[in-house]
Amino acid sequence: MVKNVCIWLVCRIGYLLYTLILIVALLWIFFSKETVNRLVVRYLNSTYPQLHWQVQSLALQLPEGLILGGLEGYETQDLQKSLMRVDSLTLRPNIAGTLKTGKLHATFNILLAKGAISGTLLLDGAKAGSSINGTVQGVQLAELSLVKRHLQRDFQGTVSATFGGALQPSVVKNTDFEANIMVDNGRFALKHPVLEHTVLPFSHVTVIVRGRGTELQLEQGTVDSKLFNGQFAGAIKLTQDPAASLLDISGTLQPRPEFFKGVNNAAVLQIFRAQLKNKPLSFKVSGDLRNPGIHFEEFSKFFQALEKELK
Repeated sequence: MVKNVCIWLVCRIGYLLYTLILIVALLWIFFSKETVNRLVVRYLNSTYPQLHWQVQSLALQLPEGLILGGLEGYETQDLQKSLMRVDSLTLRPNIAGTLKTGKLHATFNILLAKGAISGTLLLDGAKAGSSINGTVQGVQLAELSLVKRHLQRDFQGTVSATFGGALQPSVVKNTDFEANIMVDNGRFALKHPVLEHTVLPFSHVTVIVRGRGTELQLEQGTVDSKLFNGQFAGAIKLTQDPAASLLDISGTLQPRPEFFKGVNNAAVLQIFRAQLKNKPLSFKVSGDLRNPGIHFEEFSKFFQALEKELK
């Protein structure tokens, strides 16, 4: 399901970018441009050793601030193959806010995947942690090659979001954030076809993600597809490898005619619809983020019968 890709973005790319902003901000205060460039590359290589990282440019411009350009992660076995690219990361200090509060205030803007992530950052000391708030606009899922590799499937769609929270990377249990995520006009490949559908097309997906420590709560999720309308909610237990995080999600969907397009057994389909009685179809999603499974609860036997007819 496409919500799984959204969760990956929150848990993996979002955390990387947040930590990178934090490190760049601190290095900027104490070190030279060459040292910042070298240490940023060292951090990226140690965090994602499966990729070889390069930073094309680093500049300090006033009033724009600190600008990193062309952060590129290459396949270690093929340095011509880029799997992750951040076009630019701009960090601008808020001098007035910093002088007023005695805490480092800054704004940031990140260009990647044909979209932008921007917002504000407050550094409140190593013990107190930091806070971050921002928006995501126009990020294209199809451009995220590294995410595709980890989830082992193709997808596309345009992501927009608002997010904010208190973050303390050294103490995961104290991390607390919320994100409102929307994905428009996309497609998501299914590893296990449902009624011969190998791809889930959708016009709109929304979900609220609340994170506390290593658990994410999904609330008020909706899916609008030519196959069905659906709602979902649940929880995700994060693991060290986000793609292996455990899912516990349930919801309902209202099938549209296209959902049963490949079913030719009118008798079995008629019995199924009579049992359903125009009520929403309940489902559960479990397993890990990389390889989730869907279960249609009380109608599982009917789906098994329909699947047999399609073989």
